Amino acid sequence: MEIDSEEQPRNAKRSEEEKEASAIEAFPDVSRKKAKHNKEEANLLRNMGIPDWLLHPTTISPKERCDLDQVGLSERLTQRCKEIGLSSFFAVQKAVIPIFLRNQTLYDTIKAPGDICVSAPTGSGKTLAYVLPIVDILSKRVVKRLRAVIVLPTRDLVIQVKETLDAFVKGTDLVVAAVSGQQSFAHEQHVLVGSEDESYSGGKSKVDILVATPGRLIDHLNTTPNFTLQHVRFLVVDEADRLLNQSFNDWLNRILQATKPDGSQQVPPLDFKTDKDGMVLSDAIAPTFLESFHSFPKTELDHPKVPSIQKLLFSATLTKNPAKIAGLHLIDPEYISVQHDDEEATANEYVTPEGLKEYMAIVPTEKKPLLVIYLLHCLGIKSGLCFTKSIESTERLKTLIDAYEALQPEEKRVRVKEYSSELRPAERRTVLRQFKEGEIDMLICSDLIGRGIDIDSVQYVISYDVPVYMDKYIHRVGRTARAGRHGVAYTLVEKQQARYFKDMLRQAGHLNQVELLNIEKEKLEELTPDYENAISSVTDD
Repeated sequence: MEIDSEEQPRNAKRSEEEKEASAIEAFPDVSRKKAKHNKEEANLLRNMGIPDWLLHPTTISPKERCDLDQVGLSERLTQRCKEIGLSSFFAVQKAVIPIFLRNQTLYDTIKAPGDICVSAPTGSGKTLAYVLPIVDILSKRVVKRLRAVIVLPTRDLVIQVKETLDAFVKGTDLVVAAVSGQQSFAHEQHVLVGSEDESYSGGKSKVDILVATPGRLIDHLNTTPNFTLQHVRFLVVDEADRLLNQSFNDWLNRILQATKPDGSQQVPPLDFKTDKDGMVLSDAIAPTFLESFHSFPKTELDHPKVPSIQKLLFSATLTKNPAKIAGLHLIDPEYISVQHDDEEATANEYVTPEGLKEYMAIVPTEKKPLLVIYLLHCLGIKSGLCFTKSIESTERLKTLIDAYEALQPEEKRVRVKEYSSELRPAERRTVLRQFKEGEIDMLICSDLIGRGIDIDSVQYVISYDVPVYMDKYIHRVGRTARAGRHGVAYTLVEKQQARYFKDMLRQAGHLNQVELLNIEKEKLEELTPDYENAISSVTDD
């Protein structure tokens, strides 16, 4: 790409200034053995004042596992994990959950809880590593306040994390909400704070846990009455590297400022508001936002109250930019790194069963359900699992397939069921039994609930939504061709995703194992009229 002649000097100058200011472009991956041997780089980091915690991470092998009752979760939540279908915890969960659970107080104004930074591949179980301890700790709260904010870079990720939270808050009175622009702003405001006109110094919240994109979160901070972050105990920044590259309204600095008051924001402790009848209004103000309880001159005993917020960063590549990490203002952080000792070991992990055949089909977004129907009717899929990215996606696909099958002669109908966390445990057991006995041809499920399906006889796997990371792809396709059997895996790739998906396979040394599916256009066209009628019937309903 050519650079405009007027731009080139300015860009070159800026590049030189950035180079001089940073000395190095990125932190080395100090958790790998060969990085530790680079003394020159390590000395440079020390001379730059890089903190010790970043130089000495706690590393854990991704192969490590532990039983559900070994991380300190409550009996209720451990049982819920079993109901969902979890049998053990992955390495990142084993390492991180106990650190969360060390400090379970909601307010500690003397000493802030230490922050946690986690570097682990997406698909390694990071979401449960923070979802489970947050739910466990907040389930003991008495007053409903917004105490956990989880920030994610995309709407799809917001949906997925909210669904995961919904699955684990069942049986508690915790309320989870998501704001990402999928609903109207007014609707989101009503969900978050209700419709009351009264203004409260301590804010108001109808939810305990909020999952949000950064832009939408800033919008509510700026314009939603009574929406406050002063009670937030957990601030999770997932996909941290991607988020730290988003500069929308300086979102991170704005959020951090909202969790701690300046002097003008502190409220006298006895400045209670009353309604028109003189009754005191409930206005729970976070301790950090209260002035001292006396008007005497301040002494050394009047320690400044510190915010009780705990910042938690999760990323596959946490150590890329020194300046951005400094901007997080981390307090006593612990750095957990989940990775192999050798870089080459990662590629060796992507091993698929010997009897597995893998295909991808590049298809327009609107034709994906039609291609699933093609696989079911023209390729005769039986005993198949279809993975989607969310419960919402699962429900939409199931509804459309049902509408299509209703138009078919009874003897040609394919039997499809949804396997979801929305089902009670007894219902899920019934669905699995029917699947094993051949009464159901295909189960549609999301990745989370799919972990509970452990059936050797699965013959086909369909990835309806492209897995974003190689670990998840391997996890999905590995559900078939077990115990020496043969199996087939199909991945439906939207046109705009094709380049990324192929690059992911290529980097993992796996591209040559995935063939392009040959679709018979004549057969696809035969299915189209009923497919379009099915879409119409679903839309009309």
